Amino acid sequence: MKKQTNITLAIALVFGLIFHGATIFFTLETTYDALIHLFFADHYADSWFEPWDYRWYTGFTVQGYPPLVHQCIALLSYIGGLKFGMFTMALLIIALFITGAYRFALVISGNRKIAGYTALLAAFSSMFLETLHIFGQLPSLMGISILMHALPEIYMWIKTGRKFKLISSLSMIAVTVTSHHVTPIFGMVFFIFPLIGLVIMDASKEAVEINTKITFKVFLQQFKRLFGRIVIFGGGSLVAIVGCILPYWVNSKRNPITQVPIPHGSRDNFLEVTSSGLVFFLIPWGILLFILPYLFYRFYSKRLLFFGLSFSMLTLLGTGGTTPLPKMLLGDTAFNILTLDRFTLWATIMSLPLFGEFVYRLVEGDIREQLLKAFKKPLHYVLAGGLGISFIAAAIFAMSLNYFRPSQPQRINMLPIVNFLNQDQHDQWRYLPLGFGDQMAWLSAQTKAMTVDGNYHSARRLPELTTRAIERLENSKFRGVEGIGSLQQFLTVPEKYNLKYIFSNDKFYDPILYFCGWQRLQQLENGIMVWERLNISPLPKVIPKEDVPNFLKLMWGLIPVGTLLLAFIINIQLPWYWKLKGKSNKVDDYFYHAPKFNGISRGLSFINGAWAIEMIGIFVFGIYHFYLDNATQISAENVVKSYYDALDFMEFERAHSYLDPDADVSLSQYMLEVSVTDGLLSSYAKMDSIGITKTKETNNTIEMEVATKWITPLEKVDRTYQHTVIKKNGQWYIKPKKVDNDIPPNQLIASNQTQYYNHGRRRITTQQTYHEDILRQPLLEVLSAKLVKYKGSYSIVGELQNIDNVPADISIKGTLYNENDKQLAQHDVKFHSKHKLMPKETTSFRIDFEGIAWSSTKDTLPPTFDPDQFTPISLAEQPVTFDLQCAGNVATTDLYKSVALQEWHMNQDILRGTLFNFGTQEVTIPQILTSYYTEAGEILWLEHHFTLDGIRIQRKQTFEMPLLDLSELEIIAEGLENCYVNGLPNAEIAERYFSDRNEQLKWEMMRPYNGDGFSYFQVELNNYIGNPK
Repeated sequence: MKKQTNITLAIALVFGLIFHGATIFFTLETTYDALIHLFFADHYADSWFEPWDYRWYTGFTVQGYPPLVHQCIALLSYIGGLKFGMFTMALLIIALFITGAYRFALVISGNRKIAGYTALLAAFSSMFLETLHIFGQLPSLMGISILMHALPEIYMWIKTGRKFKLISSLSMIAVTVTSHHVTPIFGMVFFIFPLIGLVIMDASKEAVEINTKITFKVFLQQFKRLFGRIVIFGGGSLVAIVGCILPYWVNSKRNPITQVPIPHGSRDNFLEVTSSGLVFFLIPWGILLFILPYLFYRFYSKRLLFFGLSFSMLTLLGTGGTTPLPKMLLGDTAFNILTLDRFTLWATIMSLPLFGEFVYRLVEGDIREQLLKAFKKPLHYVLAGGLGISFIAAAIFAMSLNYFRPSQPQRINMLPIVNFLNQDQHDQWRYLPLGFGDQMAWLSAQTKAMTVDGNYHSARRLPELTTRAIERLENSKFRGVEGIGSLQQFLTVPEKYNLKYIFSNDKFYDPILYFCGWQRLQQLENGIMVWERLNISPLPKVIPKEDVPNFLKLMWGLIPVGTLLLAFIINIQLPWYWKLKGKSNKVDDYFYHAPKFNGISRGLSFINGAWAIEMIGIFVFGIYHFYLDNATQISAENVVKSYYDALDFMEFERAHSYLDPDADVSLSQYMLEVSVTDGLLSSYAKMDSIGITKTKETNNTIEMEVATKWITPLEKVDRTYQHTVIKKNGQWYIKPKKVDNDIPPNQLIASNQTQYYNHGRRRITTQQTYHEDILRQPLLEVLSAKLVKYKGSYSIVGELQNIDNVPADISIKGTLYNENDKQLAQHDVKFHSKHKLMPKETTSFRIDFEGIAWSSTKDTLPPTFDPDQFTPISLAEQPVTFDLQCAGNVATTDLYKSVALQEWHMNQDILRGTLFNFGTQEVTIPQILTSYYTEAGEILWLEHHFTLDGIRIQRKQTFEMPLLDLSELEIIAEGLENCYVNGLPNAEIAERYFSDRNEQLKWEMMRPYNGDGFSYFQVELNNYIGNPK
C-alpha cells in the first residue's frame, strides 16, 4: 500500500492551527487553568531543580503536578517570555491533538480517508474547543494527545512483536505520564485495555478468517499467544508511570490529600443544575448526541466490543450526580476528588473516529448512495447540511460561552501592583488579592512576594483552607459560608501569617475589611484598592520548607524533558532518517481490518432517526421553557423576579423598564433616586433567593408579598417587600413606591475638624526607616477586662481608652490559659470593637475564640451561606485566666465620628432609636455597639448591629435591635494584672499617665434598664464610609 500525504489531514492541521492560533490570544488567558500552568512554568524558569515554592500557601511543593508542560513553557520563555512559551506550547498541543486523533482513527477504522475526516472534526469539535478555550487544560490535552499517538505503536507491538514499536510506545507513555498523571492511569483502563482486546480480536479474525467464526475459545487461544507481549508492555508501562514521576508518588505518600472536597459542577445532578449540564455534558457532546445510537451500534460490533464497554463506562461516569451509579462505581472518595468532566472528554474523544466514519459515509460513502437511491438529492442535502450547520453552531456556541458568561473578571493591569510590591520593602510581608479570579496566578508569576492564598487547591496546606470547601480566598464570596468563614479568619488574625496588604478588585469585600480593622492605603493606577493592616511583623529571614533528597530533585528536573527528547528521537528523528535512507515502511496491520460498508440497516436508520428527532424535540422544548422562565413580563411572577434580578446586578435602566409606564416616574428621576441610596443592602448585597406569594388578585392587578434573602460580607439579610403588579397591553408592570423625601435643614453646611497626615519616610532611601521618622506608638489604657462564658463559648470583654493626644489604630489580642498557665487559645478582636480611636475616646471590646469550622470529619457542612456562622474553639481543658496584648499605631484615616444617637426608646426588650449624621460625609454602613453593665457599672457583654441603610449628610436613619438575656452569663476571671499595652504592663501606664481619672464620667454614657442579667447598657457608634471625600 503506497503511503501518501492525506489531504484532509493537511487541511485539518492548516485550518486548525490558523483558527486556534488566532483565537487563543483572546481566550487562553481568560481560561480557568492556563495561568496556573504559567505560574508553575515561572517557578521552573527561576529555579529548575528546587521543588519548593514559597509564594503560595506559605510554601508548597511543585512535585504535586507532573512538570513536562510547565518545563517546556519555561524553556520557551527564555526565548520570548512566559506568555510566548504558553502560546507556543498551546499551538504544539493543538497540532499533536489533531494528528493524535488521526492516528487513533487509523487504528479504529484502518482507513486513511476516515482518519482524515476524524482529524478535521477533532480540530473543531466542541469538546476540544471547551477544553482548550474555556478550561485551558494544556497538560490534560498534551497527555491524551500523546496517548492517542501511542495507540498504533502499542497495537503493532502486541500484534507483531516488533521491538521498535515497544520502545516507541513506551517512550510515548513516558511523555504522557510526565505531562498528566491521571491520563495514563485511566488511559490504561479506558484506552489501552480495549486496544488489547481489539488486537486479540484482529488476531482471532486472521486465525479463522471470518468474523462469525470468532468464538471465546479462539479469542482465548490468541490471548494466550499474545499474553507475553501484553505483560512486557504492561510491565514497561508500570515502570514508566512509576519511575518517570517517582518524586510525585513519594510526595503523594508523604502528603496525602486530606482536604475537604471542593464542589465541582461535573458532580452535580445535571437535571437539577442545568448550567452544569450545559457546560459539562451538552457542550462536550455537542452534535455527537444526535448519533448516539449509531455510535453504540458500531462500538458494540464484534471488533470494537471492548471499546464499546469502555465507551459505555465513560459515558456513564460523565453524567456526574445525575444518577447514583458513578458514585457507586467510583466510591465516595474518588467521586469527591475527581472532576468527572474528564470522563466525558475521553468518551467524546473515543467516539471521534466513529463520528469521522459516519461523516465520511454520509458525504462520500455508502450512506450517501443509499440516501440518493431512496430519496434523491434533497434529503441528502438536508441531512448533510443540517449536520454541518449544527456542528458549526455547537463550535461557535462553545467558543463564545465566555463572552456571554465571563468566568473571569476584566483583565487587570498587574504592573502597578508589581511596582507597589517591589518598592519600599512591601514584599517583606505577605499579601492577599481579592476579586482577581485566576489572574492571581499571573500576578504571582511576576513577583517574588508571597501570598497566603494560591491557585492550586491540591497544594493547600493551611487548616483554614483545607477544612473548608474553598479553593481560593480571592473568590470566597462565591463559596458561601466556607469562603467568607475562611476569609474572616485570615482578616481577623493576619499576624499569624504576616499578612499586611490586600489588593481588592471587588468592593464587596470592603466592609468586612474595614470592620476587621483594615484601612485603605491607596488606589493604584489600575483601580485596585490597597488595604493595609498596621502592627504586622515582617516575614522572618528564614522560612521553613519541606526538603526532599537531591536525587528526587534531579529526577524531577531531568527525566521529564529527557522523555520528551527520547520520544522525539525515536518517533520523529529516526523515521525521518530511515526515510532519507530510502528504507520502506511496512504497512501496519490495522489497515487490513478496515470495515466494509454496505449501507446501514433499516432498523438502525429508524432508531437513529427517531433518536435525532427526539433530541431536536427536547432541544426545542428546552428552548421554549427557557423562554417562558426568562420572558420578563409574561407573568406577574416573572416581572417581579426580573425586577429584583436587575437590581441585584445594578442594571437600573432595565429595572426601570419593569415599572408602570403611567406612574410618571421617568428614567432620569428613577436613576436619581437610586444614586442617593447607599448602605449594606443596596451596595454590598447579592441576592440568594426570592419567594413570591400572592395576597390579593383581580383580573389585571395582583398584590404580592416578596420574601428575599440577601448575602452580604457581614451578615445575612432577610427582607420582605409588598408590591402591586398590574397588567397593561398583555404585559405586567410593577407600581413604583414613593421615596422618602426627607430634606436637610441647611443647603450649605460647614465643618471645622482636625486632620492628620503622616509623612512616613521623609528621605528617599532604600535603607531602613530613620529613627526620627518613626512615630511613637499612642498610649492606650485597658480600663477593664473579664473572661466570661456565654452560651457555651468563652469570650474576653473589656474597655480600652486612647489616653494619648493623637488618633490611634488599635489591635487587641487575647490568650486563654489553664490553671498551669498553658496556652489554650489565642485570637484577635473582630467586629466587636471600634478599631480607630480619637484622643481620649473609649471603646468596649469583645474577643471571641473562634475555631476552624468543620475541622472534624464528623462535622456537617451547612448547605447554605451563613456569614453569622460561628464555630467556638474546642478546648481540651478549662480556661481559668487570660491575658491581653493591646497595641496602638498612629491613625490618620477613617476617623469620622459625626454620627449621633438622636433619640431612643425601649419596647419589650427591643431598643429602637434614630441616628443623625451631622457631618460632611455620607455614612455607608453604621455599626451600633451595645455594651451591657452590672449595677456597679462593670461591663458584662458587648453585641454589635449593622444597619442596612446608610445615612446621608444631615439626615437620619432609624434602627432597632433586641437586648439580650444575660442571666446565664458566667464570669470566669477578671482583672488587669495580665494586660499589656505596646509591650508594657497596663498598670504601669495607668499609674504613670492617668492616675487621676474621674470614674463618675462613665455613668453619663450609660442608660439604666432593668434587663435580664444586666442593669445598664451603653450605645457606641462606628461608621464605615464607602467613598470618602
